[in-house]
Amino acid sequence: MSIFDEAWKILKEDMSKEKAKIIQCLKDEGGAAGLDKCCKASNLSKEECKKLLKTMNNIKMHKYGDVILMDGL
Repeated sequence: MSIFDEAWKILKEDMSKEKAKIIQCLKDEGGAAGLDKCCKASNLSKEECKKLLKTMNNIKMHKYGDVILMDGL
């Protein structure tokens, strides 16, 4: 395994923790929450959080900033 592969694996594992925290936050809030709550739950800045949310297939962002969990819809 190359150094790049090892670094990528670590990064993916780290981001999976933040993804899980965001999903749990949305579940606790009834399936939708403001971006600020997701940022606080995942301990990410707004920019980092937005980038991460864009990579998640089960999350949609409303044009007014709400983050919506699409699981079960």
